Amino acid sequence: MTYPTIAAHTLGCKVNKYDTDALLASLSDAGFLLREFNQTADIYVINTCTVTHAGDKKSLQLIRRARKLNPSAFIAVCGCMPRGQADSIEKITKAGADFIFDTRKPEDLLAKLKQILPSPPQHTAHHMPNNRTRATIKIQDGCNRYCTYCIVPYVRGPVVSRPLPDILSEAKAHISHGTQEIVITGIQVASYGYDTDSERITLPQLISRLAAQGPKRLRLSSIDPWAINGAFLEAVSTHPTLCSHFHLSLQSGSNKTLAAMNRRYTTADYAAAATSLKALRPNMALTTDIIVGFPGETDEDFAQTLSFAKEMAFAQIHVFEYSPRTGTPAASLPNQVSSQIKSARGKELRNLAQCLQQNFQQKQLGKHLPVLFESETDTGIWQGHTENYIQVKAAGKNLSNTIKQVKITAQSLTGLEGIIAP
Repeated sequence: MTYPTIAAHTLGCKVNKYDTDALLASLSDAGFLLREFNQTADIYVINTCTVTHAGDKKSLQLIRRARKLNPSAFIAVCGCMPRGQADSIEKITKAGADFIFDTRKPEDLLAKLKQILPSPPQHTAHHMPNNRTRATIKIQDGCNRYCTYCIVPYVRGPVVSRPLPDILSEAKAHISHGTQEIVITGIQVASYGYDTDSERITLPQLISRLAAQGPKRLRLSSIDPWAINGAFLEAVSTHPTLCSHFHLSLQSGSNKTLAAMNRRYTTADYAAAATSLKALRPNMALTTDIIVGFPGETDEDFAQTLSFAKEMAFAQIHVFEYSPRTGTPAASLPNQVSSQIKSARGKELRNLAQCLQQNFQQKQLGKHLPVLFESETDTGIWQGHTENYIQVKAAGKNLSNTIKQVKITAQSLTGLEGIIAP
């Protein structure tokens, strides 16, 4: 019997990647054979992103690419784009999609495939985690914050926290299969538990419960400054398995712009949160997101952002040029910034971000850092990541999925180099 093949491609955030992996696990369990997206397959799945215009464009390009790879394939589309702009579904269909579904309901796609396939698979495969080194666990979906520029609350819906037993069960399964690092992700991670009325478990409590499962490392995805309260700081202090890498979303270094974005904090609030974390983890990596060219952003506002970024000494900055999304308040604000100015500001901030990243990495020289090794890049040369999420290369044998103390000896174009300590 020939089993149907399926390939998938994911755009956007870690949550989308998690949703795709869960979908493919379900389909693998149902008997479908997995393929790489650049291979010929019977079914293609594109998990889309609509946070920016670029995300929409890439999503449509992927649909067309799948159709070229196999003109007779069944193409299914999910993710945020179908729930975004008013004409998104029409664009997706014209690009060549056959079916649109909600990624969080993989059973809908499976039911459709069983309808259209001449010989649906009849056996059940046993799915095993396919990445033993690092596993991502989604703890919640949706967002209630409604920043004025963001389409996410409209396409993902309100906060829905995942039941604690499900999270702990998934973590236990990954750890039992040798996973060293658990990454906690969600659309608004800091809001975990806020939608439950009784016996609410919040993010700091969840961190404690996950740490008790015994992973070597716990890592957080993006959180907002308001999440850095006493309970969170206590969790950081209590659990050394929580990695010293905190991605605190900033978006602007101008208080005027932050207010227009409805971010609900000031740069002073942000600095206080970062300082509290650095007091507990002096060698932590502080990373962030910044949007340039938000409506009304002046040269002075942008200069304040550059100055604040230097003050915070970010280890990494994800820079985004503002992209208006129909239906969000910011899309109709006056004083929209031109594409040329947004591009120039983006380039200037990225240049600063590169300098700040190099400065942070240089501070690691001579230190002994634990590195979780992931893959062999060349014969005898292995790469992995430190707790503060810097890529490190070192010579060794059979280092896959091991944590070793490494003396950092040099800085390279891609990160750091070191020698495994005896």
